[in-house]
Amino acid sequence: MKHPEIKSLFKYYPIGKNQLNALAQGKLWYSKPVRFNDPFDTRFYVDGRVYTYENELDTNKLTEVFGSDMSDAIVTKKVSLKSKLELFKKEIEELGVLSLATSNKNLLMWSHYADEHYGMCMEFVRKAGSKLADDMETRPIHYTDNHPTLTPKALLDFDKKMSSKRRILYAKSKHWGYEEEWRHILEVGDQLYPWPAPLKAVYFGCKVEMQDINLVQKVINNSNVKYYKADLNKSTFGINFNAV
Repeated sequence: MKHPEIKSLFKYYPIGKNQLNALAQGKLWYSKPVRFNDPFDTRFYVDGRVYTYENELDTNKLTEVFGSDMSDAIVTKKVSLKSKLELFKKEIEELGVLSLATSNKNLLMWSHYADEHYGMCMEFVRKAGSKLADDMETRPIHYTDNHPTLTPKALLDFDKKMSSKRRILYAKSKHWGYEEEWRHILEVGDQLYPWPAPLKAVYFGCKVEMQDINLVQKVINNSNVKYYKADLNKSTFGINFNAV
C-alpha cells in the first residue's frame, strides 16, 4: 500500500434523508463525473495534430497520390480513432467516483461539503485488504495547471488506455489543492456501494443538534464506531473534537 502515512480518509456529508438512508445500508454514493461541481474535472486534451492533418486532406487527392487502397486505409484509421475517442469519453462519463479527504479539520471542507457545520465527517480506516488500500482503485489527486494530454495511440492500446483513464480521473486544477482529495473509483456511477473500508468514527459539525447526533448513532447502530462533535478553538482559526 502506497502512502502508508495516510491512516484514514474522510468523507464530508450533510445530514439529510438520502445520507441517512445510505448510512442505514452501510453504503456511500458514487457520483458520475458529470455531477461534479468543477466543470473542468475529468476534462482532457487529445493531441490533435494527426486528426487536423487528416481532416485537411481530400479523399480524392489521397487517391491520386497514394492510390485507393492507401486512401481508404487513412480514412478508416481516422474514423477508427474518432470512434475510439467517443467510446473513451463515454467510459469516463459512466464511472463512479467517491471523493475523500485526508483531514477532518479542514475548515473549507466543513463549510462546502458538510452543510456549513450542520453536517458530519465520516472516518474510514485504510486497512490492508480494504478498497481504500488498493493503489489501483484509490489514489490521491494530482493538482496541476494543465489538462491531461492523450495521444491517439493511447486510445488504441488497452494498457495505455487504462493508464490514461487514471491520469484523467486523478488530475485536478491547483485551485482545488486545499481539498487534499483522494478518489476511490468504480466502473459504474450514480449508485450506492458498500463502505470501501471500516468506519472508525463520525465527527459532527459544531452546529449539529443533539437530536441529529442521536439519529445518526441509531441509524449506524455499531458499537465500534466512535462519535465526536466539533467546537471552535478559542485562540486559533481551528476546531477541536469532543466525544459525545
